Amino acid sequence: MYRPARHLVRKFSPLIAVAVFVSASALAHIKNEATQFPDIEFSDARFDIVVLVGAGIIPETPVFEPDKALSKLELATWVALAEGLLPGGETPDTDALAAAALAQGFLDSLEGGATIADVDRLFFAGQLDVADAGRTPTKAEAASLIATALDSEAGAALLDKRNLAVGGNGAVTAVGIEEGHHGDAYVITIDGTTLQMDAHGRVANGPTDLLQWEGRSVLRAFTRGSGDHTQWLYLEAEPAAASEPVRAAAGVTAIETAADVPVADRSLLYWLIAAVIILAIVLFFRRRQSD
Repeated sequence: MYRPARHLVRKFSPLIAVAVFVSASALAHIKNEATQFPDIEFSDARFDIVVLVGAGIIPETPVFEPDKALSKLELATWVALAEGLLPGGETPDTDALAAAALAQGFLDSLEGGATIADVDRLFFAGQLDVADAGRTPTKAEAASLIATALDSEAGAALLDKRNLAVGGNGAVTAVGIEEGHHGDAYVITIDGTTLQMDAHGRVANGPTDLLQWEGRSVLRAFTRGSGDHTQWLYLEAEPAAASEPVRAAAGVTAIETAADVPVADRSLLYWLIAAVIILAIVLFFRRRQSD
């Protein structure tokens, strides 16, 4: 009796499920210091580490080991990514990357520890005024040295290699979602500048659901691309307490709405909406059959 309704449900429910999955997953590529590596959440360099992952300099390995002494092998991996010798992405072949840097003459050996002078030479052509140049830094110290120098004159060449630029800072006055090149994308307005968020962008000191950033204040930002293809790549929020006056001025309250639910939780909301649509279709055809 209700075969047409069941047929319609079978016909359209996969499409609804796919649309819901794509919408949720496209936004879920954003990561922060809590989701990037499991061992950096309490490191003083956690934001700098996230910056360099977003910039494509630090590889996305299972762990980072911030307190480990930086080896020449690891430094070679970072250099290979920075120079674009081989592709990065999640869990790249770090041995192949290091070998590529060695083959190109960036280092003369992959054995032993790297020094602060090595980091300065390979990333900034020796332009930094560094102390203890002969000391081997921890991986966290090396990340902070590189990330801190990105927006200096010495960092200009490195930013150019990575197709990056220093972004603006200030109040986040609007956040929305629109169709991007790889599915739905966040659109964020910061101090009058409106750009989409890179599909694999990184954020710090704030949630990965950027809808919750409206009213926050951005302390540091980087963009990727140029012209009409410019996107936010990295956004670092000021501490929440410092942003409260801005949030109040924007009319943002502590009351959560459906838009404030994190991306992972919103996927459940999307599934519920899909279920309601399917139920409505079933009831519609049941009513037609009974009439």
